[in-house]
Amino acid sequence: MAIESLMQQTGVFVDTLTVKPAATVKTETEVAQDAVTPEQGDTVTISEEGRALIAMESLGKSDDESDQETDMDQTIDSLKDRIQKLEEEIKALEDGDLPEDRKQTQIQEKENMLMDLRDQLLKAQQTKLKADGMAEGGGTRANGFGNTAGTF
Repeated sequence: MAIESLMQQTGVFVDTLTVKPAATVKTETEVAQDAVTPEQGDTVTISEEGRALIAMESLGKSDDESDQETDMDQTIDSLKDRIQKLEEEIKALEDGDLPEDRKQTQIQEKENMLMDLRDQLLKAQQTKLKADGMAEGGGTRANGFGNTAGTF
């Protein structure tokens, strides 16, 4: 009985929260536009002047920006090369004929250097992503809850 009462109260509460759109009158032009174009959301029209400005901005990318991108790419490539060489050195040490204590000491030093290089590479890649205007990280889009009791 208490559950039924709560469900009724919840239903009344949800009904009061539901926003009902006001009735609007469309002009003949709007009706014709709706008939031609299916409803897909907002529509934006860019003027010829706006298109020209965008074209000039994309063509007029400064030399500094392109130099920075080139430098960042070179840094990333350099770090990747150094990481690969260090991994090869570690492999050679593991397969080498050094006494076990010296071998482990040198491998540990190289692995520490390898971790540092990988951290530097990760930071450089994140910086490049930010410079390119991309978001770091990933994941999925966050979705909220509906506004009715039936969606819980």
